[in-house]
Amino acid sequence: MHITELTELQFMNYSNIHTNKNYKQSVEYANFEESRGYNKRYLALIDEQNNVHAATLILEKNLNNKFKYGFVPNGYLLNYFNSGLLEIFTKELKIYLRKLNYIYINITPQINYQIYNSNFILLENNSGIINEFKKIGYEYKPNTSKHKMVIKNNEINSTFANFKRSLKRNINDCLKKGITVSKGTPNDIETFLDLIKDKDYYRKMIEYFNNEDNNFEFYIARLNPENYINNYRYLLKKEQLNNDILNKELKDTSKKKTDNLIDKKIISDRLLTKYNKEIINGTNIYKEYPNGIPISAVGIIANNKDVTFIVEGYKEEFKYIRSICLVKWEIIKKHLTNNYQTFDLGDISIKNTYTTKSGFNGNIIEYQNTFDLPINEMLYKLNNFTKKQLK
Repeated sequence: MHITELTELQFMNYSNIHTNKNYKQSVEYANFEESRGYNKRYLALIDEQNNVHAATLILEKNLNNKFKYGFVPNGYLLNYFNSGLLEIFTKELKIYLRKLNYIYINITPQINYQIYNSNFILLENNSGIINEFKKIGYEYKPNTSKHKMVIKNNEINSTFANFKRSLKRNINDCLKKGITVSKGTPNDIETFLDLIKDKDYYRKMIEYFNNEDNNFEFYIARLNPENYINNYRYLLKKEQLNNDILNKELKDTSKKKTDNLIDKKIISDRLLTKYNKEIINGTNIYKEYPNGIPISAVGIIANNKDVTFIVEGYKEEFKYIRSICLVKWEIIKKHLTNNYQTFDLGDISIKNTYTTKSGFNGNIIEYQNTFDLPINEMLYKLNNFTKKQLK
């Protein structure tokens, strides 16, 4: 077996059917990064009958006029638990890249190092994979682990039922406030970009990820203040009737005043106060935005296999509504009906985004995910030494 260069079409055909298919190991991502200054290279391990056994996109940068290094986003397209195949691919890759004056490549394989449930109870441990990489010459970069949350299902009702109570409450609260979610069109691109950071980056991503194999989609939540007010007027009227009934029961001297009855009255009084405040809030929003306003947005990449959540943003003054929860749920619902079963909610930070994503009650996948593969050992050590001296 040996390494060969693939054409763009050959790599596209292989990457689109591989079990490790992902948007970063794709022609679309290669072209996207090429527009940002990388060179792209598609390589494959083939046998004597030209059967492809593994492949990878390498993004290439020049270190100087002669030598290069490469970056392998999301790792190779191969089965990492087939240690024999990983060893052969690595050996042949080093031989091939040395001829091209590579010093090293950096790889971030998407290997399920450890899997937890949303409460961080360990479900699966594959930590031994790091030693398999070390055995065949990879330099492991410690303290580079990442966590992401993934949910898997194929039915809408059971998916929603599995969400945590806090998330369901936020979603229902958004619906009461008259928030609607729609898929963005070309006419909505500027509205979407106004709600997120790194506008130029995502403008390019929209441009390059534009086919069914890797399609960038964005969804926008809009607040309609008329619906907001009318919904709470309805809830207020309904609760007022309930409150009147409870009042009559409390005033009825022939009935015993139970703790349950008193508790119901207290809850009802609180709801009346809440609904009145919501009507006032909705009225104030209506005065400023009578035609409604976009308040948040979420961007994803869908590839006929899974949905990857890429970016999200919101209008700061409406942050308190937490409408992104509703946007994500509407995206999941829509794609469940189109037979998608895996939803990658993206990286989570234990300090920051864990709480907001944990409500989806998915599994947390930990990636110990950064390795260097030295191609020219002497120059690799010299390069690392130089970096340390500069620091």
